[in-house]
Amino acid sequence: MADFSITDFGAVADGTTLNTEAIDRAIEAASAVGGRVVIPAGGTFLSGSILLRGALEFHLEEGAHLKASDRYEDYLPHHQIPHVTRGTVVEEVLPQRSFISAFEAHDLSITGKGTIDGNADGFISERGQYIHSMRGPVGGRSQYLERPFTVFLVGCDAVDIHNITIKDPAFWALRLTGCNDSAITGISILTDLMVPNADGIDIDRCQNVQITKCTLITADDCISLKSCCGTSQYGSVRNIYISQCFMKSTSGAITLGTESVGLIENVIVTDCIVKDSHRGFAVRAREGGLISNVVFENSIVETRAFSESWWGHGEALHVTAFSWDDPTQEWNPEHGNIERQLEGRVDGVKFSNIRVESEAAILVWGGHHELVKNIEFSRISLTMKKASKWSPRIDLRPNPIIDFVREKPAAFTLRNAKNVAIVNTEIQWDPQSRSEYSKAMDHENIDGFYTHNLTFEQP
Repeated sequence: MADFSITDFGAVADGTTLNTEAIDRAIEAASAVGGRVVIPAGGTFLSGSILLRGALEFHLEEGAHLKASDRYEDYLPHHQIPHVTRGTVVEEVLPQRSFISAFEAHDLSITGKGTIDGNADGFISERGQYIHSMRGPVGGRSQYLERPFTVFLVGCDAVDIHNITIKDPAFWALRLTGCNDSAITGISILTDLMVPNADGIDIDRCQNVQITKCTLITADDCISLKSCCGTSQYGSVRNIYISQCFMKSTSGAITLGTESVGLIENVIVTDCIVKDSHRGFAVRAREGGLISNVVFENSIVETRAFSESWWGHGEALHVTAFSWDDPTQEWNPEHGNIERQLEGRVDGVKFSNIRVESEAAILVWGGHHELVKNIEFSRISLTMKKASKWSPRIDLRPNPIIDFVREKPAAFTLRNAKNVAIVNTEIQWDPQSRSEYSKAMDHENIDGFYTHNLTFEQP
C-alpha cells in the first residue's frame, strides 16, 4: 500500500495554518490507488472539514495531532442528512457539518496511535459549574448547528477504526450511521466532562458492529445505540457486540434508545467496566421503537449522582419505556419529530453476573405494563452506597409526566411491567448511608413477578 503524507501536499504542522486543501489533495491521490493517507507526528495540523473516500486508510502516526478548526465557516456540508437536535431530527433537511466525514465510502479504515482533536474549547461560550454553555442558539432545533461532529460516517460498510484517540469533541465524537460489518477496536475517546452532547460512540441503524477494548471517558453517553428518525433508509440496529471496554460518563456508560424510532435488537455487552458514572447500562425506549433481545453480562458497574443538568442520578441498571413528549398536547415541531409522542417498547433484556455499586435504584419502569416485558436479573451483587452530595432519587427523563421520583429509593424499583425475574441476587447497603434508602424491593403493577434465591439484610 502506497503512503501519501499530507506534508507532501503542502500541510504545515504549526497549529495555525488551515490545512484543509492540502489534506484533501492527499486523500484524492490515495483514494485513486487504494493507498494510505498519513498524518505525521510532530506539531499540530489544523483543518476544517475533511471528506474521506472509500478503500483507503487514514493513518495517524503515534504522536500525530490533527486539530479541528473553531471557525464555523471552515466546515462545509459534504452531503445532506437531517440534522440531529435534542436526540431527534428537524423537519427540513439541513446541511450536516463534520470535522471528518465519509458518505458511502466502503472498506474505509482510520488507524494509528495519533490524536484527532475536536477542539471543544473553541466552541464553549461560557464555562459552568456542572455543564458548559456552548456556542449557538439556546434551545430549539437549531441549538447544535454551530458544533460539528468530530467523525461522522454514513452508509460506509466494512469500516475499521482502531487504536486512535479522539479528544475534546465539541459534539458527538464518533457517529456511524448505516455502517454495516464494521469494527471499532482499542480506541480512546476523552472528552471534557462538562461539554453537553459530547457522546463517545453513536451507532445509528448499523448491523454487525463490534466495539472492543475501548477506553471511553465522556461527558455524555460513552456508547449509544440509536435508530434515528431521519435515517430509516438504513434499516434497524442489529447484531451489536460490545466487550472489554472501560467507561466513565457524566451521563450514561451504555445507552440503548431514547432515539429509537426503529428496531434495536440482538445486542450483547460483556466483560465491561463502568466507573464513576451517572448511569450504567440503560435501555430507554421512546418514539415508538422496539428494543429487543439484549444481554448485559460479566461486568462491573459503579455509579454515582451528578448534577441534574445531566440525565441520570446514579442508576446502575435502567430499563424504561415511555413517550418522550406528552401525546395529549399539540405537537410542537420546534421540539423535534412527531414520533416523540409515541411510546417505546422493550421486550427481552437480561442482566447477568454483574457486580454493582450504585447510588440509586436498579430500575424497571414502563408507562404501562404492556410496554416493558421479559426482564431478567441473574447473579447480581448489588451494594447501595451514597457517593455524592446529592440525595438519592430516581431519574425517569426523558418523560413527559414525571422527571424525578424523589422519595428514598429501594434497591430494586419496578413499575408497570410484565414478566420480571430476579434470581440468585444479593443486596446489601453501605452502613454509612443506609438511612438514605428504603427497602430491598419496591414493585407495583408487575404482571408475572418471580424471585428465587434473593438475599438481603433486613432494614
